Amino acid sequence: MVAHKLKEEVFDEFLARIAAGESGRKVCKEKSMPSWGSVWKKIRMEPDFLARYSAALESRGMVLADDLDDITRGVLTGMLDPAAARVAADIIKWQAARMTPKVYGDKAHMTVETKGGGFIEELKRVEDAVKAKTAEMLTDKRDTEDDALRAGDGGVNEDQVNNDVSGAT
Repeated sequence: MVAHKLKEEVFDEFLARIAAGESGRKVCKEKSMPSWGSVWKKIRMEPDFLARYSAALESRGMVLADDLDDITRGVLTGMLDPAAARVAADIIKWQAARMTPKVYGDKAHMTVETKGGGFIEELKRVEDAVKAKTAEMLTDKRDTEDDALRAGDGGVNEDQVNNDVSGAT
């Protein structure tokens, strides 16, 4: 079947079934439904269909998240093995997070507080502080090292080092 020859009602049914929680692959296997190739072509060619498909996936993610309640009840009533339930729950959480990232996705949150000025000025202050701390640490380390251990101080004779390593004098 080619996407443009299929009736719009078929695609509406496809989207309704996705929104109800079925996978696109499962729906596309039925003879009355469009092939995945036809669906993919329609997604790529029609922005309106892409928006409707995205909404159906978001709904599917919410339906999957609701399945977590069933898993919880199954474990609490002893109908499900807790280890198996945990695996199933982890998979469902992952799927729901991908389909509905605004609702169930991982939330990354970063707050930047500045002491006046903008973000770039604050980054420069941090960079200057790191440079100062690094210089301080290098200075402190040199003051505590034995003079004989410092490379560059007192001049290292490459020939002497090679002789010492090889055992020759």
